Amino acid sequence: MKPKIGILAVAAAAVLLPLSAQAQDSSDGWEWRATIYGWLTDISGSTQFPTGGGPEIEVGIDDILDSLDFTMMGSLQVNRGKWGLMNDVIYLDVGGSSKGSREFVLGPNEGVSGSVELDARLDLKSWLWTVAGTYALAQSSEHRVDLLFGGRMVDMSQELAWSVGGNVGDNPLPGRDGKGKISVTNWDAVIGIKGYRFFGDSGNWVMPWYFDVGTGDSDLSWQAMAGLGYHFNWGEVLLTYRYFDYDMGDSSPIADMNFAGPMIGASFAW
Repeated sequence: MKPKIGILAVAAAAVLLPLSAQAQDSSDGWEWRATIYGWLTDISGSTQFPTGGGPEIEVGIDDILDSLDFTMMGSLQVNRGKWGLMNDVIYLDVGGSSKGSREFVLGPNEGVSGSVELDARLDLKSWLWTVAGTYALAQSSEHRVDLLFGGRMVDMSQELAWSVGGNVGDNPLPGRDGKGKISVTNWDAVIGIKGYRFFGDSGNWVMPWYFDVGTGDSDLSWQAMAGLGYHFNWGEVLLTYRYFDYDMGDSSPIADMNFAGPMIGASFAW
C-alpha cells in the first residue's frame, strides 16, 4: 500500500470506528446553510525563492490586519436527507514593506561618509478551497454527525521585491532592483468528519466541530475546528478556533504553511 493511500485509509478507519449509531430517517426536503466568517489567523511557514534562500514567515494577526489588502471567507452547505454537499472558500491577500539604511565611512580618519538604503516588499496571496460530499452517520433534533469525502485545492503565491540605493559622499550609488516570485497549486483528496450538538436548558447553545486530513500533490494537509455558538430562529452566531497545517514537501518552493486563530461568524439556515 502506498504511504499516501495508507494515510487516508487509517484516517477513514479512525472516523468510522467510533460511530456505531446509524443515521435516522430525515426529510427529503432541501436544507441550506450559508456561513460568513472572519478568521483571525496567525500565519507561519517557510519558503525557497529561486534567487536563493527564502524567508521564514511568522506573521501575527495584528500585522495581517495592518497589511490586509483583501479577504473573502465563507461556506455553503446543502443537505437532502442523509446526503449533502459542502463548499468552503478562503481568499487572503496581504502585503507588507520594510525599509532600512546603514551608514559607513570609507578611508582612514574621517574619510568619506556614505549610506546604503534597502526597500523590500513581500506580498502573499492564497486561495484555500475545500469541496466535499457528506453523509449523515447519526442525526436527530439535537445533533448531527457527517462523514465527508472530497478534495481540497490550495493556491499560494509569494512575491518579494527589493530596491537598493545610496550614496558615497555627494555621489549617488547605482541603484539595483530585483524581484522574486514563487507559487504553488496543489490538489489533495480529503476525508473527515464534522458535526454539531445543541445543549443547555433552552437548547439554544450549539457546539460545532470539524476535522479532516488530506494528501495528494501535498505530503499531508489537515485542519481542525471546534467552538461554541448560540442558535436563533434564522441560524447561529459562532465563535470557534481553527487550525490548518499544510506540508507541501521539501521539493516545493513553499515547503510548509500553517494558519491558526479564532474564527467569528454567522450562519444562516433555510
